[in-house]
Amino acid sequence: MDTKITDPHSLQNNSLFSIDNYRIMNRERWEGIVECKKKFLADQSYDPRECPYMDPDIAASWIMCRKMDANPYQSLLGRRLKNEAFLKVMEKNNNLIKITTPIINTFKNLAISNSYGIYLADNRGVFLLHEGKVLTLPVEASLIGMIWDESLIGTSAHSMSMNHKRPFILFGAENYCRGLENIVASAACIKDENGNVIATIVLAQVLKKEPWDELFQKYCTNTLALITAISTAVESQLRLQKSFASLKMANKTLEATLASIDEGIITIDQNGMIVYSNEEGRKIFKLSEDEAYHSNIRNFLEKDSKLIAMAAKGESGNIEETIHSDQIDENYVINVQSVLDDNTEEFDGALLRINSVGKINALTANRAGAVARFTFENIIGESDAIKKAITKGQYYSEAPENILLIGESGTGKELFAQSIHNKYCSGGPFIAVNCAALPRELIESELFGYEGGSFTGADRSGRPGKIELAEGGTLFLDEIGDMPFELQAVMLRVLEDKQVMRIGARRSKKVDFKVIAATNQNLSSMVKAKRFRADLYYRLSVLTIAIPPLRDRNKDIYLLANYFVRRYSRKIGKKIPKISQSVLDVINNYTWPGNVRELENAMVHAVINSGEIINIQDLPEKFIFMDTFKTSDDIVNYDNIEEMDKIQSLADTEKSAILKGMKMAKGNVVLAACLLGISKSTIYRKLKEYDINY
Repeated sequence: MDTKITDPHSLQNNSLFSIDNYRIMNRERWEGIVECKKKFLADQSYDPRECPYMDPDIAASWIMCRKMDANPYQSLLGRRLKNEAFLKVMEKNNNLIKITTPIINTFKNLAISNSYGIYLADNRGVFLLHEGKVLTLPVEASLIGMIWDESLIGTSAHSMSMNHKRPFILFGAENYCRGLENIVASAACIKDENGNVIATIVLAQVLKKEPWDELFQKYCTNTLALITAISTAVESQLRLQKSFASLKMANKTLEATLASIDEGIITIDQNGMIVYSNEEGRKIFKLSEDEAYHSNIRNFLEKDSKLIAMAAKGESGNIEETIHSDQIDENYVINVQSVLDDNTEEFDGALLRINSVGKINALTANRAGAVARFTFENIIGESDAIKKAITKGQYYSEAPENILLIGESGTGKELFAQSIHNKYCSGGPFIAVNCAALPRELIESELFGYEGGSFTGADRSGRPGKIELAEGGTLFLDEIGDMPFELQAVMLRVLEDKQVMRIGARRSKKVDFKVIAATNQNLSSMVKAKRFRADLYYRLSVLTIAIPPLRDRNKDIYLLANYFVRRYSRKIGKKIPKISQSVLDVINNYTWPGNVRELENAMVHAVINSGEIINIQDLPEKFIFMDTFKTSDDIVNYDNIEEMDKIQSLADTEKSAILKGMKMAKGNVVLAACLLGISKSTIYRKLKEYDINY
């Protein structure tokens, strides 16, 4: 690779090289340095930094080298690496050597002709490369493989350049070791993209003329600029190579990323020919890699497809298309991003992102909070009744047939529905529809969806209905007995044909889902009363599960109560209270018309109001009344508990009412307040006002 080297002379104005980095050597300065060196070697206490002719950085390096016990009189300079260590260093720096060699060769003839030696050393001072004339130095054989650091040879041009991260030139006596006193060396460091020194380039010459010679000084200036140019060129090549490697890696990463994406990514040209397809895209069209690049997307779309027409107009957006492949029709949502020619602004191609309708529906259901979180393992109970229902649910989950859940309000019908879904098709959407909660005028659009502009207020792009969103998953029809009679016939047709037509649409869409319906009503009686279609009832009740009421699960009451107490206590960060025996007696004797939901609400109330133990007074008021009247002279039937909730204070005989309330509550102010229907602070005020002591 050709490399352009900046003119050395122009580098004198570069930030990497300035006149401040090169101190002109005149006769006076040279003789001052030589004299300073003699004093330094003769007197251990002498500080060369006091010499006005010394470069302060070089003087500081001398002092540090002396502290490291570097020998200035050594006969052989440095230390040769053992063969194994040298091979490791060369392997580590292989790329650096490859890049540096041709750049140095550009100056090879110039270096030889001027008795130069050009060296490459790593950041430890190990010599990796040499070109030019071999200088006469006190070393064993070649410099390659020798390590020259400050602890071994003291101050040198390459060590100064590495330490200060800038070009340096050292004349003879400025070198620490006497063996380098006839050498003038220029060095420039090579840095990585983070500014860390990874190597140095050294250009050395035998000091034949007086250092202050004017012509020689000019050579020295050019030498320092030249070596700086070489280091800059090497750095540029390293960065360029890394950028190329990064680009190559980015391309591989992009390929791997596109391959791992679970949606089809396809690009087409203006004629509809597939230019690129990731793995998922090829799976959708059922094509091999070679087939994909010789296929036209038109062959897989319906004749009236909007995709090509939309892209040709330069439009972008989402459309729903049916893709035909291997005689199988599947619905997909395709995001179209048109690409226009920069010059003509005409259609040049398009990027397509393809997702199955089922996957989109599952994501939509997730975003809407329609997620099945419960499994059969979450159903708490040891009674025979609940175990029988669970066994049926697990067995029926394996079948694709419709399931009807029958049970009173609060028994856990949706818990069963979610558990069946997660056993049957946990990866699909779970779409729950409460037929009793939907406004009568909106239930049709909510269930079947609508096309854009089909009625006033409709979204321009239309909207899929709940049935369509259930594609590939479960449609849970809660309170199915409250579905309007006129709509039942349409629902029956959907269940039979597994096709749905949006309001305002001209053709049906195929849908595949499992139906679980639930009711707390007697559908059989409703059929006889002609308030529910018999054919829909039989279609829904292929498999039926009766969810038992809590009163038939006596041994489960304590298990559930304890579970709710623990769960809510952890939720609010409270120490888990114990349930007193008196509370257990009350909750076991209660009929629980609201079933598990009512029990949960009672335990939440108790946890909030209790201390370390849940007592009777911590329960909701109706349970307190039960316990009070069970032990008083006034025997009240449990069936009349609701009448007790209507106790009111008597305005005309306020004091008498408070006295009676305190008596019934056996002096419990809180209970008396509940009985009288007034606040605790009010009863305290009235007790003081009427001077009532209890």
